[in-house]
Amino acid sequence: MNKQEFNDLQKKFGEETKKRKFQKVFNFFSTLISILGITVISYYFLETLFIKNDTQKLKIENQNIQLQERISELENRLRTKDSTISISSPSEERIQDLEKKIETLNNIIIENPEKSLTIPLLNKDIENIKKENELQIELIKDKVETVVDLNKWILGLIFSLLITIVISNLAKNKPKNNLEE
Repeated sequence: MNKQEFNDLQKKFGEETKKRKFQKVFNFFSTLISILGITVISYYFLETLFIKNDTQKLKIENQNIQLQERISELENRLRTKDSTISISSPSEERIQDLEKKIETLNNIIIENPEKSLTIPLLNKDIENIKKENELQIELIKDKVETVVDLNKWILGLIFSLLITIVISNLAKNKPKNNLEE
């Protein structure tokens, strides 16, 4: 092997070594960027979960404070001598009015008992349907939130992969241009 061949091999080996070094550095940084992206996304999701829990805790604490204030207010009223509970007897007009209402209700029940029973049953059915609908709405909201979260994860991963692919393509094309010159 002569000196010229040795210099050519050394030059070629040096260029290959530079390519390998560049590829290693590029792989390291693309991995670092992917990890950083995943970390940011996971932090965002954890942050939103904790914010929801914190707002619920704050609501409960506010309700607890209001209840404590109300209890202390009632205790203060009981301690003071001025506060008295007065029970008034109903007036005769009120009693007569109530008797009329009871009488009309009895007449309705006696005339058509089936009709008088169907209204409360319908009301009960309507309430049950409302509760079922509310539960289904809550389930749908949870499923939608889950789908949105999954979409965010997938889009983040796709974005990270796209960046990695673009950078790797740029890295591959750049050394080739240098060799051609």
